Amino acid sequence: MYTVILWLFYLFYSRFLSGAIPDDFLKSIREEDPSVEVVVDLSDNFITDLSSSLTTFTNMNLVLVDSDITSPAPEELCDTDHNGWTAGMVGQVRDGGALNACNAILCPPGSYNKDGRLSVTRGCDVCTSCTTFGCTSCIDETPTNGNKVCEILNELFTKTSGRAWYNNDNWLVVGKDICEY
Repeated sequence: MYTVILWLFYLFYSRFLSGAIPDDFLKSIREEDPSVEVVVDLSDNFITDLSSSLTTFTNMNLVLVDSDITSPAPEELCDTDHNGWTAGMVGQVRDGGALNACNAILCPPGSYNKDGRLSVTRGCDVCTSCTTFGCTSCIDETPTNGNKVCEILNELFTKTSGRAWYNNDNWLVVGKDICEY
């Protein structure tokens, strides 16, 4: 007989959370069983740093894409004790020969991926407009053809968390005219 425990926390698109993840974040779960699967989605908030206390979890899917993270994930999160992180992606990426398994948690500044983190099938692509960890879109890839209005609208979308808008159809879609946004 197996007992499966899964903790789910969804606080994404709220833009109410800001600052560093505190050291006592999920403390009661860490103290009870740090190997339990935990899913936490804090995407599109103003989170700036990850707590090193998260290293006690060995099986966490922490989603922080499009937040304001400016510091890299603690290196300990990317070692062999944390193969279960991001649904096992940290281990898969490391086993696949990637230089930095932490990219399976968040793509570094200067790069992006539609998921905000490296996967087995897609890496973190170069994007000079991404200045934080975990970017999911790239203004650099959206052709503006020198159209200043298009450049401003693309920047507006990125800076105001356009992914969280109720209607964000066609924004940053290559080949779409700004009248179709």
